Amino acid sequence: MLVFRGILLIAILTIVFSCGGPDIPETIALEYKELPDKLDFNQDVKPILSDKCYLCHGPDKAKISAGLQLHSAETAFSELPESPGKYAIDPGSLKKSEMFYRIISEDPKIIMPTPESHLTLTAKEKAILIKWIEDGAEYKDHWAFIPIEKTDPPKVKAKELVRNPIDNYVLSKLEKHQLSFTKEADKEILLRRLSFDLTGMPPTVKEIDDFLNDSSANAYEKQVDRLLASERYGEQMALEWMDVARFADTHGYSVDRYRDMSPWRDWVIDAFNKNQPYDQFITWQLAGDLLDNPTKEMKLATAFNRIHPQNMEGGIVNEEFLIEYAGDRATTTGQALMGLTVACAKCHDHKYDPVSQKNYYEMTTFFNNINESGQISWNDALPTPTMLWTTEEEEKMLEYMANLVKENETEVAKTTQELMPKSHQWIASKSYAGIKLSNKGLVGSYDLNNTSLVNSIRTSQKGTMKREYTEGQPIDLVTARKGKGIKFNGDTWLDLKEVGVFGRHEPFTVGVWAKIPEEVTDGNIFHKSDGAILHAWRGYHLKIVDNKLEILMAHTGPDNAIKEHTKIEIPKDVWTHFAVTYDGSSKATGYKVYMNGKELETEVIVDNLYKNILFGRKKEPALQFGARLRGKGIPDGIMDDIRVYNRELSGIEMLQLAENKEVHTLLAKSPEALESSEKLLLQQYYTLNASSVKEKYAKLTEVRKAYVDSIEPIKEVMIMKESEPIQAYVLERGVYDARAEEVFPSTPEFLPPMSEDTPKNRLGFAKWLFKKEHPLTSRVAVNRMWQHFFGIGLVKTSEDFGNQGELPSHPQLLDYLAANFMENGWDMKAFNKMLVMSATYRQDSRASQELRDLDPENRLLAHGPAKRMTGEMLRDNALAASGLLSEEIGGESVHPYQPPGLWKVNGMTYKADTGEKLYRRSMYTIWKRSVPHPTLATFDAPARDVCTIRRQETNTPLQALVLLNDPTYIESARVLGKKMADTADAQKGIQYVFRSLTGRNPTQKELKVLLDLKNTEYKKFVSDDTKMKGWLNSGEFRLEDNDDKALIAANAIVASTIMNSDATITKR
Repeated sequence: MLVFRGILLIAILTIVFSCGGPDIPETIALEYKELPDKLDFNQDVKPILSDKCYLCHGPDKAKISAGLQLHSAETAFSELPESPGKYAIDPGSLKKSEMFYRIISEDPKIIMPTPESHLTLTAKEKAILIKWIEDGAEYKDHWAFIPIEKTDPPKVKAKELVRNPIDNYVLSKLEKHQLSFTKEADKEILLRRLSFDLTGMPPTVKEIDDFLNDSSANAYEKQVDRLLASERYGEQMALEWMDVARFADTHGYSVDRYRDMSPWRDWVIDAFNKNQPYDQFITWQLAGDLLDNPTKEMKLATAFNRIHPQNMEGGIVNEEFLIEYAGDRATTTGQALMGLTVACAKCHDHKYDPVSQKNYYEMTTFFNNINESGQISWNDALPTPTMLWTTEEEEKMLEYMANLVKENETEVAKTTQELMPKSHQWIASKSYAGIKLSNKGLVGSYDLNNTSLVNSIRTSQKGTMKREYTEGQPIDLVTARKGKGIKFNGDTWLDLKEVGVFGRHEPFTVGVWAKIPEEVTDGNIFHKSDGAILHAWRGYHLKIVDNKLEILMAHTGPDNAIKEHTKIEIPKDVWTHFAVTYDGSSKATGYKVYMNGKELETEVIVDNLYKNILFGRKKEPALQFGARLRGKGIPDGIMDDIRVYNRELSGIEMLQLAENKEVHTLLAKSPEALESSEKLLLQQYYTLNASSVKEKYAKLTEVRKAYVDSIEPIKEVMIMKESEPIQAYVLERGVYDARAEEVFPSTPEFLPPMSEDTPKNRLGFAKWLFKKEHPLTSRVAVNRMWQHFFGIGLVKTSEDFGNQGELPSHPQLLDYLAANFMENGWDMKAFNKMLVMSATYRQDSRASQELRDLDPENRLLAHGPAKRMTGEMLRDNALAASGLLSEEIGGESVHPYQPPGLWKVNGMTYKADTGEKLYRRSMYTIWKRSVPHPTLATFDAPARDVCTIRRQETNTPLQALVLLNDPTYIESARVLGKKMADTADAQKGIQYVFRSLTGRNPTQKELKVLLDLKNTEYKKFVSDDTKMKGWLNSGEFRLEDNDDKALIAANAIVASTIMNSDATITKR
């Protein structure tokens, strides 16, 4: 309902009042008479207000018309701001309620909703609102936001039909409609339904026969327990969770590059098979890394909030996508675990639910405190933070190598310490007086006095000036500190080509003289990398950041790295010597920055380098000065005299490299005059240059290299890892740089608050979710599980429990199940067993036309569920029936048959696997977000770029064409055709295949049709063998030379026909 104007509507509408109240139009009055004596606000009134009024008179304060909000009694009963003395709703009085006159008006200037809204109220909806006002306009909190209330199962007349409390609730409602349960499904049908629901796989013929022959009272329960214990159970439950968690094998967006996060999928499968309690299952995924002494599995679980799409497009704004990722996590968490569409509050207050824009950004704050990048690397590095995912053997090997490194580090330290007495003697004898900077280890020396850019140490090496991807840019030689130097324009850089290539195990020193212009506050002095953020900062660099120096060394920034900032600003417009030294330790303590020969104090930002800083290419990027690809340079900066060493220079040598006059004073001093800090410098020089230390150091470097090489091939997985809190803000209109008020971690105000002693982080959030008084967590979980087994949730809109969502069909049953789930320790297997053991689940799915007309969606649950199987089930059914299906559980995703050319949209080529990988379960199929596998996508599999709680359901001609033409189905049909051919009795062969694919025996009519089809096709192929080529050649499976190919091809058509039948594709 839009604007309420201050107009006296009584006169305008010419309503005749009688008996003290206004008349109601006849069409509305007729509906009014049919209404129950007592209306329920949540069931009857709120859906109307939410659908027809909240758009302009709902919770979103920014979109309120005429100052009226109808989502709460307080605001709805208040005086209209634009019409003093008038009220939209006066409880109990139609005469004083402006709403009444507006909804019954026919005048387009007065009627509500307005014609411009394209919303209208039906006569029944008007009658409901009128009666509600007359009865006192009682408001209630939204049903999903009030505490869970467990009731006793209602009593029913047909007690003999009840198998567990679920049936009491369902049957009670059926009896109110003079209905009852449909008979129990036949054993064959029931076992197939159960097997697909619990494992996603068909029962084998032997399993069907075993069940048919088991006449014990608990025969069905034994099948339930068998399937719950199957490893396939974990796969089936995990497949649904993959949709919820938006799991895919690619990063998404336009490039959509591959990434392997299969270990997380394996963990999910294992968690379901181990029956991990739901509260623990979710807590690990939200905050496993924050638990006490977290295991690697706990950390791995947190990938739930890292497997969202991530962007590697060049030119994007890093900060924008950091906010996007945190928002995705909050959105997914809100929808998957609470059934809330919190993303609707990203740009403004939620229009229908009491989620403010501030609430949205408070929620995202729980998920933005990780050291990640908005733009991910162009190479195959996983976005950080990551964790090494090691096998047991790899763990033992790494432990051994790490201990070996420590032993050698201890040897170096021990040898250094043993040299202390000699260093004292050396200092006392003033042997230091003649120290000169040695060229030992000098691998690059560039005086930059001319355009040749020759390395004076190795004249075959020459630098070049580059810009973007072009070499040979002009060299601007200008007067420098000594002779000439290069003046940079901010876009071109000096590339030393082969020089400066060091791994993280190798010590090195790089120094350069530079004159930095006053106006340069940020820019690259030098770096060894290939671009900047494009490859997640792999390599090392020295750059200016906000007038200070930053040194960085990274495998994949920002987390698998060392990063330090100096505490003082750099001088400008004067010649300054800048340098870094590194000792090969992969620690921040071993990575130092110098200015004019003096070590600068730094703040360590990151100290977490555990993989190599090299690209591992044939042509490795080398040192570059003055700018970097797609990074800031030093416009008008001048550089001179570059030196590169393959060793760590000592403090004395750094003073000499920078030609700092203090070194001369120091070396001229008598031993007695030396200060303690100067003695330490001399001792460092002595020990670093001592032959015994160098020998030990050389061995240490070798061992470190072996350690680095052993780590490099080990798989990494993305995880959540808490960093320092990042200040968050409400963002106006959701724009990343439109900051408004500051916000801090908090939960939506309309839900129970976090307790004071709960940490305001992801772990605290997880604990809050599983508080007993939380009204949503358990309701949403049990509803999703109900949806899995019955095809539709008790709340149909399983993704939305808010005001725009549908009401529960059985609210008391939903609360009973939610309470029961919590009381039983969030036991998922026990809960699933309760569902499938119910008489409600075990009903036959067939229903009379009368019942279907009365309840087309089976919301009353008067018959069993019937639903077309998913694309995964259909494909796995064909593979299992044919015997082709691989038994392997877990592992990396595979590439089954796929039409050529689909991946060209991203400039990629799809290459199908061979052998067993072609026949893995469909859940292991490579999931490319921009091009989901067509066989699965045709059957409504989502792209998984967002959280999907329920898949859309379509019926299209393409689906039949997939079943007829996909190589997997043709190949499976051929294998089944051979099995039929190998069976002496053709009828028995068809019966076996029919049972394998449908779970039941064919009727005599079906059998005759299939036999006739086989004979017809056989005659056709015998007379023209060219017509059977497609049936014989699709896929890898090959027939023997002596096989009757015409017979097998004819049988394959029979098998394909069965695959396409309703009996196969529908789970009844």
